[in-house]
Amino acid sequence: IRDYFYRKIKLVENVAIQADPELCRYILLGVTEGFSYTYLKTRMNIPCCKDTYYDRFRKFFWLLDRIKD
Repeated sequence: IRDYFYRKIKLVENVAIQADPELCRYILLGVTEGFSYTYLKTRMNIPCCKDTYYDRFRKFFWLLDRIKD
């Protein structure tokens, strides 16, 4: 069962990298922790505008949906 969850975690991480290698850390925080763009900008100094972040955020889910296993 541990291997099952490990593969799922790696899948999510790899999809975030595919969505945007530079923003993958922030995408993961948004997806897994529910952090908003405002939080990421004010507390973590995300290096992009809101439109870019949410474009990559949506791309993450689009890619994940295409991969379904």
